[in-house]
Amino acid sequence: MNVDGTTGDTILANGAINTTFDVQTETLRVRLVNGSNARDFDFTLSNEAEMTQIATEGGPLERPIPLRTITLTPGERAEVLIDFSQVEDVAALKADGVTFTTFRVGELDKASIKIPVTETMERSTDKTADRRLTLFGFGNMVSINGKTYDPERIDIEAKRGDTEVWEIENKPDMMGGMTHPFHIHGVQFRVISRDGNPTYDQEKGWKDTVAVAPDERVKIEITFTKTGTFMYHCHILEHEENGMMGQVKVTE
Repeated sequence: MNVDGTTGDTILANGAINTTFDVQTETLRVRLVNGSNARDFDFTLSNEAEMTQIATEGGPLERPIPLRTITLTPGERAEVLIDFSQVEDVAALKADGVTFTTFRVGELDKASIKIPVTETMERSTDKTADRRLTLFGFGNMVSINGKTYDPERIDIEAKRGDTEVWEIENKPDMMGGMTHPFHIHGVQFRVISRDGNPTYDQEKGWKDTVAVAPDERVKIEITFTKTGTFMYHCHILEHEENGMMGQVKVTE
């Protein structure tokens, strides 16, 4: 029992153990989803080659980003291109050093893949926050702005079409704190800054989940496009279930 989530010793890929995939093209497009309840994953290739990240949760990045390690917290997704043109036999995808999918390479089709890109957006890193949310705690002592989830309470009210900047703070606790993946239902957002600095290139796409490290402040820009009542919460399942969650109501 661990109220912050337990790390197991077996990694499942699409519900199976030690999966294999027969590669038929030089370049393969792969969508990585961290579906764990609490565990962050560092994704790498067994041959230590670079992967090229081309998209986040909600769409393409402004430009392709070559990376040897892609880190995803629970709920985060990334689309990558893997180049098998120099692989003679097999290569594997690893999570935290553990192989979970092996790619078997045969005769390869050289058909090219068109990499999606978007227009580069200039982002101000000093935009004033319209709202500030403080995530705090661990185990069963978790909260947002000092409150735990109440299904009868609306924490934030907004209008459809409004654009807001939210500042998400991860307040350290007496143990130092842990990373909280902050997630919003019903909307995608742009990450503006981390502690006042420009965000990582691999985050410059539409997202619905963002990792906030202990003692870090992350600003995100949201435009509400749908009406209704939506959750926002830490995507660590145990924290969400213990009350690190609130509700935003969007009206016309």
